[in-house]
Amino acid sequence: MYDFKFADIGEGVHEGVVLKWNYKVGDKVEEGETLVIVETDKVNAELPAPVDGIITKIGAKEGETIHVGETIVVIDDGSADGDAPAEEEDTSVSEGTDQGVIGEIEVSSDVMASSDESSEKVEEGKPARALATPVARKLAKDLGLDINTVKGSGENGRVMKSDIEAAAGSAKESSQTVGAYASTERKIDVPKLTVPENAETETVAISKLRKAIVKAMTVSKAVIPHTVLFDDVVVDDLVALRNELKEKAANSGVKLTYMPFIIKAVTLALKEHPWFNASFDEANDQMILKKFYNIGMAVDTKDGLIVPVIKSADRKGIYDLARELDGLATRTRERTVTLDELKGSTFTITNFGVADISYGAPIINYPEVGIIGIGKIQKKAVVVDDEIKVANVLPLSIAVDHRVIDGADAGRFLKTVKSFLADPMMLLLS
Repeated sequence: MYDFKFADIGEGVHEGVVLKWNYKVGDKVEEGETLVIVETDKVNAELPAPVDGIITKIGAKEGETIHVGETIVVIDDGSADGDAPAEEEDTSVSEGTDQGVIGEIEVSSDVMASSDESSEKVEEGKPARALATPVARKLAKDLGLDINTVKGSGENGRVMKSDIEAAAGSAKESSQTVGAYASTERKIDVPKLTVPENAETETVAISKLRKAIVKAMTVSKAVIPHTVLFDDVVVDDLVALRNELKEKAANSGVKLTYMPFIIKAVTLALKEHPWFNASFDEANDQMILKKFYNIGMAVDTKDGLIVPVIKSADRKGIYDLARELDGLATRTRERTVTLDELKGSTFTITNFGVADISYGAPIINYPEVGIIGIGKIQKKAVVVDDEIKVANVLPLSIAVDHRVIDGADAGRFLKTVKSFLADPMMLLLS
């Protein structure tokens, strides 16, 4: 029998809700076929069968929640009872501990390919991502221990519970937690919600994605003192250039919106103002300046706001950005975007214009230090050379972390963005 357990499919995913089973007890399944679709707070994950065989047990019904380490399905693959790979024993959550695991957990190699998160460029001085069991990760989190600094004694260097216990004593002083809910999280006493007696109400459970948004927004506003600046830029030349290139782009199968130009302008501005492409390490009073440019794009979906990421935006041209942006936005709305496409952003853009809004005060995507908001382009009367003319005007807003970025710096950054958008030929030449 093969006991297929729910292994973490990526960063921060510790439970999921079963959306759809493609098979039932008694069905024969082949290795690689999609067994079940599980909704997490980040993506809808299709979990493939790890072996050929007949399904003898289903661990969770549609609509039920399943945690990391719990049995998804038992498959009769012809092996003896309990004859499961050693990795399965390591990755199960046993010993009576809480099965909620926050952080990164390896995917069993018998189930699907290992996460490629560690293949990304790692910041200089940052330890490699550890291979560990869910129990070890949970214990390390509870003890405030950076599991990536612990040498594992298990197979292939896997960090076990015993390794965490042995390292806990000496690691407390040097532990450095870098997750989104690190030591900077503020504890706030929230008053209990009450409603008038006999009042007509309706209780609606929020989705896992909305829960993730609640936590992310709360941390951002609790940790980061925001300051927001607003301004306009005349984009007549940008409108003309986009109209000129739009048909040519369509002939090449590219949907050309204004957003690729904006991404390019923001990326160039980040290069001129490196403190905006950074994170503030509050525990050590230092800035981490990032030498790579991954632009997050806030996308409105029916389930809530999701931020996919365009990696290495500085290395891509306008058409490349347009093509990637279109596909990424589509996959995000369809909830088929991958976890790798949702992480690693260094700066975020949010588009109020798609909601027919001119201005807004965006919330910073922690642990970034800034976010820029884009409003809808409108024709307005402006004064040019002491004369009134009708022009295409793009509203902009920028929120920054006022602990490390002053209003004057934010103004200079916004001025650089405006200069590129007002003279878009510079975007094509860069």
